Amino acid sequence: MTNHVHLIFRSIDNQKPELLLGDFKRDISRSIIKSIQENPRESRKEFSLNYFKKEALKSSTTSNFQFWRHDNKPIEL
Repeated sequence: MTNHVHLIFRSIDNQKPELLLGDFKRDISRSIIKSIQENPRESRKEFSLNYFKKEALKSSTTSNFQFWRHDNKPIEL
């Protein structure tokens, strides 16, 4: 499936996994949005950006683009 990702990571220095996941999601979403915006050959640019903007309007915590879902299913391995 191309619409989801599985992430396995380890927290170091007893940092809370929720904070690491939040940082990861924020940084990756900004990079992907920027890549979509700046790539002239992206065939679904308009559709994708409009979709992310529409989803952001549904959220009180997001102002520009909603890339990730707010829920996740962390499982300790």
